Amino acid sequence: MKKLTDLFEVMANSNHLYGGSSLKIPGDGAHKGQEGWQSNNAWDIKASIGTPVYAVVGGTLKTYSDYGPYPRRINGKTLFGGSFTVKSDGGLPNVYYTHLKDVTVRQGSRVECGQLLGYVMDFPGSDYDHLHIGVETGHVRQFLNNDGTLKCSNGKITPFTPESVLSTNTSSTDNSSTTNSSSGDFDTVAQNIQNGILGSLTSAAFMKESVSLKEQRLIKNINKIKKLL
Repeated sequence: MKKLTDLFEVMANSNHLYGGSSLKIPGDGAHKGQEGWQSNNAWDIKASIGTPVYAVVGGTLKTYSDYGPYPRRINGKTLFGGSFTVKSDGGLPNVYYTHLKDVTVRQGSRVECGQLLGYVMDFPGSDYDHLHIGVETGHVRQFLNNDGTLKCSNGKITPFTPESVLSTNTSSTDNSSTTNSSSGDFDTVAQNIQNGILGSLTSAAFMKESVSLKEQRLIKNINKIKKLL
């Protein structure tokens, strides 16, 4: 079982664009009138620095550039961070992501729906840190549900919520089965708890909370672990 200090990691897969947190999808493109669909058919979706970003569709990276941590003005565009285009599977429109740090993919990489791509980076000189995502045709909503979940993840990635993390081990009405799952399969229980804590720690809501609220949430999760030891 991992130590609590090892739990500050994000999941490799998620059924949300932002790894478990809902988001507000802008109503129209972010940079109308600029050259190229990567800009003029794109959306800037606000997020905290360090928010994990997951692939909205499977495909293969056809381009990759890293413009570095400081914005550059090139042909009227503000460029910074890891930037790449995914050639989408199934004839779906290609997707362009930018303003990412610690990118996990490179040109030629195979990307699956819901795969971790990187993290939202600091937009120097601005408080509007965000993911810039462009689609070759159509609207970004063709890939996302209203709450930010990925349409492509249906049936591929098992969704979970932090509130239900212990449900398979503690909510059963059969006392004997509850006892067996808690004591006979400790590794499974521990993994479920770990996944729940990861979901809580990497959500945008958690990152916006005050230090005292974060401490309260961590204490609550630690108490869950203690009950099963």
